[in-house]
Formats: sequence, C-alpha cells, structure tokens
Amino acid sequence: MPMTCKTALAELKKAGSAGTKKIYLRHGACEPLFGVKFGDLGKLKKRIGVNHELAQELWATGNSDAQTLALMVVDPTKIKSAELDAWLRPLKYDLLIGMIGELAAKSSYAPAKWNKWSKSKSEQLLVAAYSLLSHWLKESADGVPIDVVEDGLEKIESQIHDVPDRARHAMNNALIAVGVFREDYRDRAFQVAEVIGKVDVDHGETGCKTPDATAYIKKSVAHNRKRLRC
Repeated sequence: MPMTCKTALAELKKAGSAGTKKIYLRHGACEPLFGVKFGDLGKLKKRIGVNHELAQELWATGNSDAQTLALMVVDPTKIKSAELDAWLRPLKYDLLIGMIGELAAKSSYAPAKWNKWSKSKSEQLLVAAYSLLSHWLKESADGVPIDVVEDGLEKIESQIHDVPDRARHAMNNALIAVGVFREDYRDRAFQVAEVIGKVDVDHGETGCKTPDATAYIKKSVAHNRKRLRC
C-alpha cells in the first residue's frame, strides 16, 4: 500500500528523538520537527521511492523532517520552476536550502536558477546557488556549461570575502567541486584558492568546519585516482 502523508508523519514522529532534534536546531532547523536521523529518513525514502505528489504534501506540512523527506522522494522531472522558488523562499535551514540546490541541479532549470540565484545578495539564495553548482558538477561535470563554471569561479574569487558566513561556506564547497570534478579547470581552481586565501566561517555552536580548498581538492583527486586503480 502506498504511503500517505498522514502515515509518513506518524512514522517520522515515531522515529524522532529529543537529542537529534537539539542537534538539528543548532544547525538552523526550525520548528516543528521531530528530530529524525538520516539513517531513518533513508529507510523511509527506500520504502517510498520517488513520489512527487507525496513530496508536495509533505512539504506543505511545514515540518522540517517532513520537508527533508520530501526532498528525498521528490521527482526532479516534475518540479516546476516557480515551485523551486516558492519552496526556497521561506527557508532558513541550510540543510534544506542545500537540498533545494541539489534538486535544482537535477532539474531542467539548473542554468536559469544559477543565473538568478547567484546574482542575488540574499545569503539564502547564494547558498542555494552554490549548492546547485556543487551538485551539478558532482552529478554531471561535463554537462555544466563552460560559461557557468567560469562565472562561478569569477564570482567566488571576487566576492567570497564580502558575502555572509553561510554563503562563504557554500562558495568554498563549489570551488572544491570545480577542482575535483572538472580536470580542465583544476589549475584555475587552485589559482582562485590561492588568491582568496583562508576562508573564515563562523559555524556557531556546531562541529562544522570549512576546509582548505587546495588541500581538499588534492586529497579528493588522489583518492579518486587510487580508487580507479583498484
């Protein structure tokens, strides 16, 4: 029997814990939420599969755990451009903002959303834009147009120290993604990393850290080469 929104919420409530909820709140999650671990969300995702209609219903609940699950089961081929913007607009939780960016990267609207969101001065939209770019490169590196890669690198080089914390972190991640997934732009990514230097980000009361782009790119490339030789 297909899972309904009501039964999904009941499952989420059952799987929630006060400890996990506390961690999520420290990372910017908003009430209401149950505090469901990603392992349990993954189990629900496996049971549900892709279900766009259920994703829309889960999103409409406003519950952070339900919205996380919604972004795990949504159909990127059915999401509408206006829907992406509407879902993104009220968000403050970086996890969901990043997942919206990932969803946009898998949709046909990736170029348009990059052009729109990356030009914004909103921290939230910038996080979405650079999350989009990171996931786009990871999912289909050769499918990312050259002008988007170059635009992203130019913006990172010239703007990263002038944008808010969360956007700086997302930009740094996108720079790493360029260096890891686009060999033709790896040297350029190293150049940008050298120009911008250390990227300081205040992650508040969390254990998150913003990695050094050059070191992370080199480590990831070496790991990938070793894995391919096995």
